[in-house]
Amino acid sequence: MKEWERLRSRLKGQQRRPKETIAIYRQVFQRDDASRLVLIWLIERCGLMKRVDTDEQRVLHNWGIEMLENMGMIQGPNYRALIDAMLKLGIPEEAVEE
Repeated sequence: MKEWERLRSRLKGQQRRPKETIAIYRQVFQRDDASRLVLIWLIERCGLMKRVDTDEQRVLHNWGIEMLENMGMIQGPNYRALIDAMLKLGIPEEAVEE
């Protein structure tokens, strides 16, 4: 329990995360396909890939960003890899106007 409290106190109000925090967050979602599905669901639920229109959406969106920051995923050095990965994505039918 002491370790948990130490990590929590180090995270408050910081942009940078302890490496052990990043590792713990990533371990949660790297275990298996089910854990990856949970991450997909969280990203969808937080509206991270959608426009924010309401205060409720803003709160969820900011929480999702916090989660990704805790995973060390959306800091500047990762932008190149994120862009490269996104540009490799296929174009879903619902994105194309008829």
